[in-house]
Amino acid sequence: MPPKLTAFHSKVNVQRQVKILMRDRIDLTADVYRPKGVDTPLPVLLMRLPYGRAIASTCTYAHPSWYANQGYIVVIQDVRGCGTSEGEFYPFRNEYEDGFDTVEWCARELQGSSGKVGMYGFSYQGVTQFQAAVSQPQGLVTICPSMATADLYHGWFYFGGAVCLDFDLNWALQLAQNRAWYLQQEPQATKFFEAQKQTVKWLNTAPLSEIELFKNGDENELIAQFFFDWIGNQQADDAYWQKLNPLSYFDRFDLPALHIAGWADIFIEATINTYHQAKAVTQKPQHLVVAPWQHLPWLPKVGEIDFGEAAISKIDQLQIDWFDFWLKGIENGISDRAPVQIFLMGKNHWLDLPDFPKDIPKKFITQNFYLHPEKKLSAQIPQSSQLPDIYVYDPRNPNPSTPYGFYDQQHLHQRWDVLVYESDELVADMAIAGIPEFMLYAATDAPDTDWVIKLLDIYPDGKQMLVSMGVLRAKFRNSWTEPEWIESDVVKAYPIKLRPTCQNFAQGHRLGMAIASSAFPAIERHSNTKKSPSEATVIDFVEATQQIFYSAEYPSHLQLPIYLQHKK
Repeated sequence: MPPKLTAFHSKVNVQRQVKILMRDRIDLTADVYRPKGVDTPLPVLLMRLPYGRAIASTCTYAHPSWYANQGYIVVIQDVRGCGTSEGEFYPFRNEYEDGFDTVEWCARELQGSSGKVGMYGFSYQGVTQFQAAVSQPQGLVTICPSMATADLYHGWFYFGGAVCLDFDLNWALQLAQNRAWYLQQEPQATKFFEAQKQTVKWLNTAPLSEIELFKNGDENELIAQFFFDWIGNQQADDAYWQKLNPLSYFDRFDLPALHIAGWADIFIEATINTYHQAKAVTQKPQHLVVAPWQHLPWLPKVGEIDFGEAAISKIDQLQIDWFDFWLKGIENGISDRAPVQIFLMGKNHWLDLPDFPKDIPKKFITQNFYLHPEKKLSAQIPQSSQLPDIYVYDPRNPNPSTPYGFYDQQHLHQRWDVLVYESDELVADMAIAGIPEFMLYAATDAPDTDWVIKLLDIYPDGKQMLVSMGVLRAKFRNSWTEPEWIESDVVKAYPIKLRPTCQNFAQGHRLGMAIASSAFPAIERHSNTKKSPSEATVIDFVEATQQIFYSAEYPSHLQLPIYLQHKK
């Protein structure tokens, strides 16, 4: 007997807990929203999520009933092993086949469907779109992935080869609590619920591979095995990532897509990478919108900065315009809009561009800023030999991190294990847009260590606002798949990409660069040994003496993508 059709409100009906049969005879459940009084077939909008279909990503989007009221059937589905869906949950593992089967059900079997399906959603829900897209189900016409990726290693679980500890652990706790709740397991459900309030304790665990919280009292029964898999597969070419990553199957990606990102989102690097990877494999239109937002919520105030009315989210209407064009054939001008729209922070307005900044000649140039003695940062190339600046990194007392985004770093930099370089006051505004890079020439007495680079906007009052950040695990300096240990106290070149950004540095402000070897707990602390950081115990921790060079022979420098036409 099908679920009862009930009135959600005056204009929309909903059927709750509709069962959708997968190929292995497992039922996944969904809520289906329909506009009232419509007898003609309608396109379907699909979201698939592990957090409970009632939530439906309303922390960032309008409620599904709003989308239904725009003339769509909206299907919000619990993924396998979540909510009221049957089966075993493991992050991303089943979303290829389940996504394929669900899209085909929406196109072929769902009553009232026109046969055309679009997908939307952010984060996990965004990744499921790429997984469905590369599976090529009949009926899937377009996707709108937000703050998502096709490569779960780079910029998602790992940052520059280092475990994104704060995200990985907190997300594992959330998913484990959801799973225990789904299985009706006590005291596990309560234990994980309480652990989410005490994350500092678990973040400081060493080694991470021995966190008892996830072992459920029995090493053969790991309720969060996925956490140990994430931290245990530490190279980009590990079979674990290759199997999970949609990027491994991107030769089958061939859909128009609207990619949505946030400059302060921890996944900004992954989102931009995926946009470029999609453009490389398909001729179908790939549009990109980048606002100043963090992962959630999408509000004008991000961290300590309010970006004003222009930063208010209009993503819901933008997605409807996109879907109206691709699913209904409505000529609404969406195809005439600039394919890339990015928010210029500091000026607080939008830039309409034909492509991502690095691919646009004449509007963008690269300008270098070199490290100099007395912690100076200058466009002048060093002309002489200089003694290096030195700091000592102790993993027992790692340099701390704020959440990623626009937060003052000054209080974090009053330490011995971080170097901050400043330019002179800017005589005019300077806008950047794209991917900053830093060429570091450094030596260490450790066989492996981490380099952490921050790009700062230094205010006249001394505030050091974080603009972007880059990380590189030293052994990956030449290759992500063929790591090389470091020869003690030998100068090496370390090319470090920072996260993409679009920022105006105001006249009277200064450019700032911070160099350290930790950002805890944003990334795991490195033990400075050959031992995997996630397996290192406290007695494995050793200090590393880090030498930062900035001579004529070793000109450490920042490479900024300068935007030449930023005035409206």
